[in-house]
Amino acid sequence: MISVDNATELNYIQLHYQLKERPMFKSFAAEAVGRRINLLFRLSMMHLRGEMKKMGVGPGDYAILPILYLQDGLSQDELSKQMRVDKSNTARAVVKLEKMGMVERRPDPDEYRVKRVYLGKKAREMETDFFNVLKEWHHTLVKDIDPQELDVIKRGLDRMMKNAEISLGLEELDNIFNRKII
Repeated sequence: MISVDNATELNYIQLHYQLKERPMFKSFAAEAVGRRINLLFRLSMMHLRGEMKKMGVGPGDYAILPILYLQDGLSQDELSKQMRVDKSNTARAVVKLEKMGMVERRPDPDEYRVKRVYLGKKAREMETDFFNVLKEWHHTLVKDIDPQELDVIKRGLDRMMKNAEISLGLEELDNIFNRKII
């Protein structure tokens, strides 16, 4: 058996292959939900990178736009919390989007230190195309999945996100993507 103390003596590759040969690791790897989620995310990013590039939107930038399309005028801090990313990453992405004319920052009327982020003219003009790309990819992903089965999958993923937030001690968010459209 490999102990933590022994593991420090092995290099990463040796440890990887020793764990891979273990039946317990193989059965866990076959069942790991995180691996599937990670792979699905990577495949989605591969697709979106190409589609968003056609609209002049780069990686990291297109995470902000759907949030603002649903709730325009959030602060950079609120955007960071919604995306679960570091504030400095959000600040860099907002500056880049601002230079592209996709967003504009304005001071909060009630709190002068807070900057609110609003959709710019260019982002408003491409809103339909932007959501069409997301919608088409969604349809690709859920093709041939029964609607009841899809509901179970979504509830399971929501529960996993909540479990992760609790485990990490993160505050539960008012997830704007879970709101019912009336």
